[in-house]
Amino acid sequence: MVIEAWDPKSRRWVLYQSEAEHSADCQSHPYEMIPKRVFLDTNVVNLLVTSAEQVFEQAHISEEVDNTRAEDIEALMHVFHVGARAQWDLVASQKTIDEIVLTPNVSDRQDLLDYALDLLQPRDDDCGFAEDFGRRLMGTRFVSALPDLADQMLIGNAVGYGCDAFCTRDRRTIVKYRDKLPDLPLRILTPLEWWQCVRPWAGLFV
Repeated sequence: MVIEAWDPKSRRWVLYQSEAEHSADCQSHPYEMIPKRVFLDTNVVNLLVTSAEQVFEQAHISEEVDNTRAEDIEALMHVFHVGARAQWDLVASQKTIDEIVLTPNVSDRQDLLDYALDLLQPRDDDCGFAEDFGRRLMGTRFVSALPDLADQMLIGNAVGYGCDAFCTRDRRTIVKYRDKLPDLPLRILTPLEWWQCVRPWAGLFV
């Protein structure tokens, strides 16, 4: 999916081709629904690091990249471009660190650790509570629909950190089951869905 569209009249890339399209998006995604504190799943941290040039420097996305990955990269590129001037809070957890430590490639592992630790460091005071909350939430009715215990813990960590959104690329074991988690006090979003929340209001931040 192409997130921007080419406008032949202005000869530039635009987010919306008509006022009606923009108004409809504003109604579908009210300003109040923009996530203010977002927990980044390990797979999102991984993509931010391995595709840093595309996400943070708007480098070209190779046509060899599969559609879903390319869509995630482009969505994150837009979110982080807009978010550079917004007051959104990004969060990772110790569980994310533990998963990154298992990365086989030494160089990739260090880059991932540096980025994740930067997200985690300012929240040392909250870390103990959030990590413990993640462990205690595992197996409860709030997250038991998720087949992976590690995912259950990460969701619990996000709740413990007071996040209002959990951004993940895991469509197979998390997104697929999110409708069975109605009592969670946060939304589970793919990168594209995160951007869709921000997109109607992007002009306020750039």
